[in-house]
Amino acid sequence: MHFIYKKYGEIVEITKIEKEPHPRKVRVYFARRRNPIFGLRRPDNIRRTRQICVRRVFSAIEEYGCPLLVTLTFAGDASDASYANDSLRAFQVRLRAKYPLAQSLFIPELSPRGRIHFHGLLFNLPLSLGDTRQGKRCILHGDERKTRTLAKLWGEGFVDATKTDGSGRLAYYISKYIAKGGSQILFNAMRMLRISHGFPKEIVVRGKMAEELAKRYSNEKPIKEWTRPSIFMGEITKKTYQKSP
Repeated sequence: MHFIYKKYGEIVEITKIEKEPHPRKVRVYFARRRNPIFGLRRPDNIRRTRQICVRRVFSAIEEYGCPLLVTLTFAGDASDASYANDSLRAFQVRLRAKYPLAQSLFIPELSPRGRIHFHGLLFNLPLSLGDTRQGKRCILHGDERKTRTLAKLWGEGFVDATKTDGSGRLAYYISKYIAKGGSQILFNAMRMLRISHGFPKEIVVRGKMAEELAKRYSNEKPIKEWTRPSIFMGEITKKTYQKSP
Protein backbone atom coordinates (compact mmCIF):
# COMPACT_ATOMS: atom_id res chain seq x y z
CA MET A 1 0.00 0.00 0.00
CA HIS A 2 1.33 3.42 -0.99
CA PHE A 3 0.05 6.84 0.16
CA ILE A 4 0.41 10.31 -1.36
CA TYR A 5 -0.49 13.38 0.68
CA LYS A 6 -1.05 16.74 -1.06
CA LYS A 7 -1.97 20.04 0.54
CA TYR A 8 -2.72 23.36 -1.13
CA GLY A 9 -4.37 26.07 0.91
CA GLU A 10 -7.25 24.62 2.92
CA ILE A 11 -7.54 21.59 0.63
CA VAL A 12 -5.95 18.22 1.47
CA GLU A 13 -5.84 15.30 -0.99
CA ILE A 14 -4.95 11.79 0.16
CA THR A 15 -4.39 9.12 -2.48
CA LYS A 16 -4.14 5.44 -1.52
CA ILE A 17 -2.61 3.08 -4.10
CA GLU A 18 -2.98 -0.68 -3.65
CA LYS A 19 0.36 -1.70 -5.18
CA GLU A 20 3.68 -0.18 -4.22
CA PRO A 21 5.16 1.64 -7.26
CA HIS A 22 8.46 0.37 -8.61
CA PRO A 23 11.48 2.62 -8.03
CA ARG A 24 12.08 4.89 -10.97
CA LYS A 25 15.12 4.33 -13.10
CA VAL A 26 17.24 7.33 -13.97
CA ARG A 27 17.42 7.88 -17.70
CA VAL A 28 19.60 10.32 -19.56
CA TYR A 29 18.02 12.07 -22.52
CA PHE A 30 19.80 14.11 -25.15
CA ALA A 31 18.30 17.54 -25.70
CA ARG A 32 16.72 17.98 -29.07
CA ARG A 33 14.99 20.82 -30.77
CA ARG A 34 11.26 20.79 -30.17
CA ASN A 35 9.01 20.95 -33.17
CA PRO A 36 6.50 23.81 -33.20
CA ILE A 37 2.92 22.95 -32.28
CA PHE A 38 0.58 23.59 -35.19
CA GLY A 39 -2.57 21.93 -33.88
CA LEU A 40 -4.64 22.44 -30.77
CA ARG A 41 -3.32 21.65 -27.32
CA ARG A 42 -4.23 18.23 -25.99
CA PRO A 43 -7.23 18.25 -23.60
CA ASP A 44 -5.28 16.41 -20.91
CA ASN A 45 -2.53 19.05 -21.03
CA ILE A 46 -5.08 21.83 -20.65
CA ARG A 47 -6.73 19.99 -17.77
CA ARG A 48 -3.38 19.45 -16.05
CA THR A 49 -2.37 23.12 -16.48
CA ARG A 50 -5.69 24.23 -15.03
CA GLN A 51 -5.19 21.90 -12.08
CA ILE A 52 -1.72 23.34 -11.44
CA CYS A 53 -3.18 26.87 -11.57
CA VAL A 54 -5.91 26.09 -9.02
CA ARG A 55 -3.52 24.44 -6.58
CA ARG A 56 -0.92 27.18 -6.75
CA VAL A 57 -3.50 29.94 -6.30
CA PHE A 58 -4.88 28.16 -3.23
CA SER A 59 -1.34 27.91 -1.82
CA ALA A 60 -0.62 31.58 -2.53
CA ILE A 61 -3.86 32.77 -0.91
CA GLU A 62 -3.02 30.80 2.24
CA GLU A 63 0.52 32.23 2.39
CA TYR A 64 0.01 35.83 1.21
CA GLY A 65 -3.68 36.59 1.73
CA CYS A 66 -5.93 38.55 -0.61
CA PRO A 67 -4.53 39.39 -4.08
CA LEU A 68 -5.39 42.02 -6.64
CA LEU A 69 -7.29 40.78 -9.69
CA VAL A 70 -5.88 42.61 -12.71
CA THR A 71 -6.37 42.77 -16.46
CA LEU A 72 -3.57 43.98 -18.75
CA THR A 73 -4.66 45.30 -22.13
CA PHE A 74 -2.76 46.77 -25.07
CA ALA A 75 -3.38 50.27 -26.37
CA GLY A 76 -2.26 49.42 -29.92
CA ASP A 77 -2.28 46.28 -32.03
CA ALA A 78 -2.54 43.18 -29.84
CA SER A 79 -2.46 40.25 -32.26
CA ASP A 80 1.24 39.26 -32.00
CA ALA A 81 1.56 36.46 -29.42
CA SER A 82 5.37 36.63 -29.26
CA TYR A 83 5.34 40.38 -28.61
CA ALA A 84 2.61 40.00 -26.00
CA ASN A 85 4.61 37.27 -24.29
CA ASP A 86 7.74 39.44 -24.15
CA SER A 87 5.74 42.40 -22.86
CA LEU A 88 4.31 40.35 -20.01
CA ARG A 89 7.76 39.07 -19.05
CA ALA A 90 9.12 42.63 -18.96
CA PHE A 91 6.18 43.74 -16.82
CA GLN A 92 6.86 41.01 -14.26
CA VAL A 93 10.51 42.08 -14.07
CA ARG A 94 9.60 45.75 -13.55
CA LEU A 95 6.94 44.78 -11.00
CA ARG A 96 9.47 42.83 -8.94
CA ALA A 97 11.94 45.72 -9.15
CA LYS A 98 9.40 48.14 -7.62
CA TYR A 99 7.83 45.61 -5.21
CA PRO A 100 10.55 43.06 -4.28
CA LEU A 101 8.07 40.73 -2.53
CA ALA A 102 5.50 40.79 -5.34
CA GLN A 103 4.26 37.50 -6.79
CA SER A 104 2.21 37.25 -9.95
CA LEU A 105 0.26 34.77 -12.07
CA PHE A 106 -1.09 35.55 -15.54
CA ILE A 107 -3.17 33.78 -18.20
CA PRO A 108 -3.72 35.10 -21.76
CA GLU A 109 -7.12 35.50 -23.37
CA LEU A 110 -8.19 36.37 -26.90
CA SER A 111 -11.08 38.79 -27.21
CA PRO A 112 -13.83 38.29 -29.85
CA ARG A 113 -12.09 41.02 -31.88
CA GLY A 114 -8.83 39.04 -31.90
CA ARG A 115 -6.97 41.19 -29.37
CA ILE A 116 -4.69 39.57 -26.75
CA HIS A 117 -4.94 40.62 -23.12
CA PHE A 118 -3.94 39.05 -19.80
CA HIS A 119 -5.87 38.18 -16.65
CA GLY A 120 -3.82 37.78 -13.51
CA LEU A 121 -3.41 37.87 -9.75
CA LEU A 122 -0.90 40.08 -7.94
CA PHE A 123 0.12 39.20 -4.39
CA ASN A 124 2.02 41.30 -1.84
CA LEU A 125 0.91 44.58 -3.40
CA PRO A 126 -1.09 47.37 -1.70
CA LEU A 127 -4.76 46.46 -1.98
CA SER A 128 -5.55 50.17 -2.01
CA LEU A 129 -4.57 50.16 -5.71
CA GLY A 130 -7.66 48.15 -6.64
CA ASP A 131 -11.29 49.15 -7.03
CA THR A 132 -13.88 47.82 -4.61
CA ARG A 133 -16.70 46.12 -6.49
CA GLN A 134 -20.10 44.87 -5.44
CA GLY A 135 -21.10 42.42 -8.13
CA LYS A 136 -20.38 44.17 -11.42
CA ARG A 137 -20.76 47.64 -9.92
CA CYS A 138 -17.74 49.65 -8.72
CA ILE A 139 -18.58 51.25 -5.35
CA LEU A 140 -15.14 52.67 -4.55
CA HIS A 141 -12.30 53.63 -6.90
CA GLY A 142 -8.77 52.50 -6.09
CA ASP A 143 -5.52 54.48 -6.17
CA GLU A 144 -4.53 52.91 -9.51
CA ARG A 145 -7.03 55.17 -11.28
CA LYS A 146 -5.19 58.22 -9.92
CA THR A 147 -1.54 57.19 -9.76
CA ARG A 148 -1.44 54.71 -12.70
CA THR A 149 1.30 52.85 -10.84
CA LEU A 150 0.67 49.48 -12.50
CA ALA A 151 -0.10 51.04 -15.88
CA LYS A 152 3.32 52.75 -15.90
CA LEU A 153 5.02 49.44 -15.06
CA TRP A 154 3.00 47.72 -17.79
CA GLY A 155 3.86 50.42 -20.31
CA GLU A 156 1.73 48.94 -23.10
CA GLY A 157 -1.72 50.28 -22.41
CA PHE A 158 -4.26 49.96 -19.64
CA VAL A 159 -4.48 48.10 -16.32
CA ASP A 160 -7.72 47.35 -14.49
CA ALA A 161 -7.20 46.37 -10.82
CA THR A 162 -9.83 45.05 -8.39
CA LYS A 163 -9.64 44.07 -4.73
CA THR A 164 -10.54 40.47 -3.87
CA ASP A 165 -11.65 38.77 -0.67
CA GLY A 166 -9.17 35.89 -0.98
CA SER A 167 -11.92 33.32 -1.52
CA GLY A 168 -11.04 29.91 -2.97
CA ARG A 169 -13.52 30.61 -5.77
CA LEU A 170 -10.93 32.99 -7.16
CA ALA A 171 -8.69 30.04 -8.09
CA TYR A 172 -11.43 28.43 -10.18
CA TYR A 173 -12.41 31.77 -11.73
CA ILE A 174 -8.92 32.59 -12.99
CA SER A 175 -8.24 29.02 -14.15
CA LYS A 176 -11.22 29.01 -16.52
CA TYR A 177 -9.23 31.22 -18.91
CA ILE A 178 -6.78 28.33 -19.41
CA ALA A 179 -9.53 26.14 -20.83
CA LYS A 180 -10.79 29.04 -22.91
CA GLY A 181 -7.38 30.07 -24.28
CA GLY A 182 -6.15 26.51 -24.76
CA SER A 183 -8.40 26.20 -27.81
CA GLN A 184 -6.62 29.09 -29.56
CA ILE A 185 -3.80 28.08 -31.93
CA LEU A 186 -2.47 31.65 -31.64
CA PHE A 187 -1.38 30.89 -28.07
CA ASN A 188 0.89 28.01 -29.10
CA ALA A 189 3.72 30.55 -29.19
CA MET A 190 3.35 31.33 -25.47
CA ARG A 191 2.72 29.71 -22.13
CA MET A 192 -0.87 29.46 -20.97
CA LEU A 193 0.23 29.95 -17.37
CA ARG A 194 3.03 32.38 -16.53
CA ILE A 195 4.01 32.38 -12.86
CA SER A 196 6.68 34.50 -11.20
CA HIS A 197 9.73 32.92 -9.60
CA GLY A 198 9.11 31.82 -6.01
CA PHE A 199 5.32 31.49 -6.37
CA PRO A 200 4.04 29.02 -3.70
CA LYS A 201 3.53 25.38 -4.66
CA GLU A 202 1.45 22.57 -3.23
CA ILE A 203 2.98 20.42 -0.49
CA VAL A 204 3.52 16.78 -1.53
CA VAL A 205 4.47 13.97 0.88
CA ARG A 206 4.86 10.29 -0.07
CA GLY A 207 5.45 6.99 1.68
CA LYS A 208 5.34 6.35 5.44
CA MET A 209 5.01 10.00 6.39
CA ALA A 210 2.02 10.34 4.05
CA GLU A 211 0.46 7.27 5.64
CA GLU A 212 0.79 8.82 9.10
CA LEU A 213 -0.78 12.05 7.86
CA ALA A 214 -3.62 10.08 6.27
CA LYS A 215 -4.48 8.54 9.66
CA ARG A 216 -5.27 11.99 11.02
CA TYR A 217 -8.11 12.28 8.53
CA SER A 218 -9.42 8.71 8.85
CA ASN A 219 -12.36 9.83 11.03
CA GLU A 220 -13.25 12.91 8.99
CA LYS A 221 -15.76 13.03 6.16
CA PRO A 222 -14.23 13.94 2.78
CA ILE A 223 -15.86 16.54 0.57
CA LYS A 224 -15.02 14.42 -2.49
CA GLU A 225 -14.04 10.78 -2.96
CA TRP A 226 -13.51 8.43 -5.91
CA THR A 227 -12.13 4.94 -6.51
CA ARG A 228 -10.96 3.40 -9.75
CA PRO A 229 -9.07 0.23 -10.75
CA SER A 230 -5.67 0.30 -12.46
CA ILE A 231 -3.99 -2.55 -14.30
CA PHE A 232 -0.55 -1.64 -12.99
CA MET A 233 -1.29 -0.10 -9.55
CA GLY A 234 -4.39 -1.98 -8.44
CA GLU A 235 -7.19 -0.01 -6.78
CA ILE A 236 -6.64 3.74 -6.43
CA THR A 237 -8.66 5.76 -3.92
CA LYS A 238 -8.50 9.53 -3.63
CA LYS A 239 -10.16 11.51 -0.86
CA THR A 240 -10.33 15.29 -0.68
CA TYR A 241 -10.77 17.15 2.59
CA GLN A 242 -11.23 20.80 3.41
CA LYS A 243 -9.53 22.04 6.54
CA SER A 244 -11.46 24.43 8.72
CA PRO A 245 -9.91 27.95 8.66
